Amino acid sequence: MIDKILMQNIEETVPNEEVALLLSGGVDSMSVGFSAQRLEKKITAYSFKTDEHDSYDYNKAQEVAETMGWNFVGTVVPTSNLKEDFYRLLEMGCIKKTHFECVYPFLYVYPTIKEKYVLSGWAADGYYGVSKKAIINYSQTLELLNEFRDDYFKQENRAGYDWHNRLAKNYDKIFYSPYLSDNVKKFFYTKGWQEINKPKQKFHVRVAFDEFKLFDKVKNHSNLQLDSQINKVFETLLDDEEINFKNRSRIMDICRDWVKLKEF
Repeated sequence: MIDKILMQNIEETVPNEEVALLLSGGVDSMSVGFSAQRLEKKITAYSFKTDEHDSYDYNKAQEVAETMGWNFVGTVVPTSNLKEDFYRLLEMGCIKKTHFECVYPFLYVYPTIKEKYVLSGWAADGYYGVSKKAIINYSQTLELLNEFRDDYFKQENRAGYDWHNRLAKNYDKIFYSPYLSDNVKKFFYTKGWQEINKPKQKFHVRVAFDEFKLFDKVKNHSNLQLDSQINKVFETLLDDEEINFKNRSRIMDICRDWVKLKEF
């Protein structure tokens, strides 16, 4: 079962009793937290929201932490520093729009983290193929789904994992997502789309942990930047003539412009 695999990975990789957990309101980070608790780790859960928008993930993370008896530290990300933060992310090596938006809030979360090891369910979504693109083009056969997975887990993709890891190292933290381990990959690569998403999305993980029964509802997949509306925060940069020096209409194009400029 996937719960035993996740527990084994954490037990072999994380020696400290006290751990940080980047917690959202979704299945992936919750399952990592449940695994750590079964190993008798002392967990402090960290979540965020911006100062402009409320967040399901933030509210659910607080609920989960209270229910499970974990410490909870919430961070309100200020949006007034967005321009300076964009430059900071650029210096970190962010390339794609996804990199910028997914790493951005953690510029403010990491200064609050006291524990050495930071656990996360980062990149687990790549196994399930639950995006619109994946469902339409890659859900029909196991071979197609594994093709999608191979692309998702390329080093330059993985939802900005490498850039997040750089940020963690800047704060002398060890960032670890057990879902990126080889034995987890082996587990999922034998399972097709229907098998892991029916009768409910991320079915194998939900049934492996009885702890999910403590909660009335645990949401299906949603992108970090969409739930927190960070994508809308970044859209305000379209009106900044210094950042948007080519008068682009999309943030992804602004990111490309700056990456190209940096290369020169």
